[in-house]
Amino acid sequence: MKRKGIRFLALFSVFFIGNLILNAIFKPDLEVRTAFLVAFGTSTGVALVEYYLKKRKVDD
Repeated sequence: MKRKGIRFLALFSVFFIGNLILNAIFKPDLEVRTAFLVAFGTSTGVALVEYYLKKRKVDD
């Protein structure tokens, strides 16, 4: 479980910082809330799909 949490935090950090940089480049103001929600949703989705695929691979 510890490794999954670290993986989730790493993905979240990358997506959050990436979204903030893109907001800074293309928009006049930083939308931190939007960047947070997009990063949270994306990293959660990636973590769940990764968990499902690993679980399925073990079962087969």
